[in-house]
Amino acid sequence: MQELILFLLGFIVALTAEWPSPSLAGCQGCCPTSAPPEHSVAVASKAEPMSSVDTDDIRKAFNAESQKVRIVALLSPTCRGCQAGHATIARVLGKFSSPKLRAMLVWEPIIEGDNAAAASQQAATLQDTRIVQGWNENRNLGRLFGETLDLHAVAWDVYLVYKPGIKWEGKQPPRPTFWMHQLNHADPKLLLCQNPTRLSTEVRKLLEQAD
Repeated sequence: MQELILFLLGFIVALTAEWPSPSLAGCQGCCPTSAPPEHSVAVASKAEPMSSVDTDDIRKAFNAESQKVRIVALLSPTCRGCQAGHATIARVLGKFSSPKLRAMLVWEPIIEGDNAAAASQQAATLQDTRIVQGWNENRNLGRLFGETLDLHAVAWDVYLVYKPGIKWEGKQPPRPTFWMHQLNHADPKLLLCQNPTRLSTEVRKLLEQAD
């Protein structure tokens, strides 16, 4: 009996050692292979660190563009799923040249290797004057948006779209007009990697309404 118990304990230890870390769960979603392979942590660490942003910075930027359609994304710079989501945003911005469209990207440390230099390296793959972005070291923006989205966790790998007229007036960010994600614990019908063109479709609808 003692040998059986020892065998079972060893089996459990070996099994749990292969379980993914909770912090990596969102990074092991359905889009990791679509990100460009050249964006490695080793290369990213050589970039100049990205400037920091806090809640007030993003709130002011959000309200300053209140008459525009806004995409707000919270991203890990080294997670391949987030890199794929970042590329999806690039395609949306490339498709719609409208000055009534803005993107606000919040980069935050979620997995090992995430830092302000890695954020700069990944951000450099998308150049557009309509982007406001920065590094949020303490993840307070992720916490606030996590509460808004009822995630009960720090929000990351999420993609929110706001129609013109919505302002951020209280402590909490407003609920988005539409949003998508690449998480394991949120509505599977809103997975960006399952239907990446839907983000573009929803942005187009709001831009047409804004004309």
